[in-house]
Amino acid sequence: MEYLCRSRPCISAAGRRYLSDSPTPDNLKMHAKTVILNQWRLINQLKTYFSKLTNDKTFEKALNKEFAHFLQKIDPKTYGKDVLRYFTATMGSDTNQNKKQIKGDPEKNIISFPNVFGNMFKDEPKPAPVPVPKWKTVKPIISKESVTSRTSQVLSALALAQSETSTLARIEDLVAHLKQYPEAKHAAVKEGALRLLLRIDKQTKVKPIQCAINEAMALLGAAKPVKGKGIRILSIDGGGTRGILVIEMLRKLEELSGKPVYEMFDLICGVSTGAIIGSLIALKQHTLDEALDVYKTISSQIFTQSALKGTSSLVWSHSYYDTELWETLLKNQWDKTLIETNRNLKCPKYCAVSALVNHSRISAYLFRNYSLPCRVQSQYLGGYDHQVWEAVRASSAAPTYFEEFKIKNMIHQDGGILVNNPTAVAIHEAKLLWPRTPIQCVISFGTGRTVPNPIETTEPTQNNNTSWKHKFLAILDSATDTEGVHTMLSDLLPEGSYFRFNPYLTEMVSMSEINPIKFAQLERDAIMYLRRNEDKFQHAAKKLSETKTVAQKCEEWVNLNRQIYA
Repeated sequence: MEYLCRSRPCISAAGRRYLSDSPTPDNLKMHAKTVILNQWRLINQLKTYFSKLTNDKTFEKALNKEFAHFLQKIDPKTYGKDVLRYFTATMGSDTNQNKKQIKGDPEKNIISFPNVFGNMFKDEPKPAPVPVPKWKTVKPIISKESVTSRTSQVLSALALAQSETSTLARIEDLVAHLKQYPEAKHAAVKEGALRLLLRIDKQTKVKPIQCAINEAMALLGAAKPVKGKGIRILSIDGGGTRGILVIEMLRKLEELSGKPVYEMFDLICGVSTGAIIGSLIALKQHTLDEALDVYKTISSQIFTQSALKGTSSLVWSHSYYDTELWETLLKNQWDKTLIETNRNLKCPKYCAVSALVNHSRISAYLFRNYSLPCRVQSQYLGGYDHQVWEAVRASSAAPTYFEEFKIKNMIHQDGGILVNNPTAVAIHEAKLLWPRTPIQCVISFGTGRTVPNPIETTEPTQNNNTSWKHKFLAILDSATDTEGVHTMLSDLLPEGSYFRFNPYLTEMVSMSEINPIKFAQLERDAIMYLRRNEDKFQHAAKKLSETKTVAQKCEEWVNLNRQIYA
């Protein structure tokens, strides 16, 4: 084959006579076309003949390779359009698949012959991937009727389950169905899913089944009755490493009540550092000592940064500290989705607050480990289909400290820039979950404050306007104010049901402080605050420990049986 390509074409006597008689360029070009076409017919016939003689694919690939080398050495500009059209027409189905690549004038395009014969040449560059149509990549839209039909089938299979293994498998199917199609919640409730789950929960003592039921009910927006006399709420402010104060105050409540934090409260809400502490003690159910060790370890790893590196990072990525390291540490601590935490039967309701900054108006966003009941709408955007670490990361994305956090089409920043005291948010969410249950106790923890300095008076001047810096800091301070919410709630909530703890500090410590001396000072400030407010903590612990009355227990039993057998 190479000889045929490299040597001069064989010319007959008639051909030599023709060339000698009329050696014009057109005649030479026409004769070259004739010779090449004749050679191609001969080669094509040889290929067909050898293919019939043997079924060895290796031999056929070798022939294809030789043909490819031969065709690559044909210059369309020399032999014209006809030769190229003839070749592309006689190359069979392989060429037909490649016709879309030839556009416009064939003389201005060179066919990628190795692509025509397949990907047998490892040393040749692979063709560019063909774009996949959008209808093949976008998830197909399932009609409402189909979702309703699937929901009915899943619930029917659950109702017919006999053994414990089969029951657990059918509940897992229901959980997977509700996660894939959140809109199926309304149809499932209408079909009696809650009644069926409550009936199974009452009859079984198998813990895996109870855990699966707990998650399914959370997806359906059903909240089990509170364990105390009323709703008990814990709210934790933002404040960086000053969250150590909160852990020390929680330790005092545990000592007085004799219960761990996750058993004392029905709903825990936090923002920024409050979201971190809340996830450690509520979702992972760490002891306070374990939570303090994790908190200090993560803080020391994150907030250790050289000034040069931090400044350059702030310029290029708008974050002084290493955001990637921060995300890695969070992923190592939390590996579940928010809704999956309901598999723990003792896990309270939890929500973390962040600020959505890419909307027309900055708004709060709640990362919940629960779904709201059917036909109940919250004043705040939110979702439960997030990882726990994503909730913590979004809620603590303090500007200039860490980069913004993007989830799908949402950009989150630290919730403290909008709601630094999330107590009112927590009360709103609690009333949506338990609308007929009164509030028993609300505990709100701040992360420290200092005694304000007296306003400095100056002699009147011709221009008494404040500076831009002063105005900006004043606006920022009012936006992150925590005591305004405290004043409002202390007036609105029933007397003796609301407690706000926010220690005075010897000196205000920055959110990124990791100096052990400063940590020790924070702990001493917390101890002094606890001593001065001993009575207040005792009243709070007593309020949290109130149990249900006999009338409440009877009413709860009647409501449960009415839901099961209605």
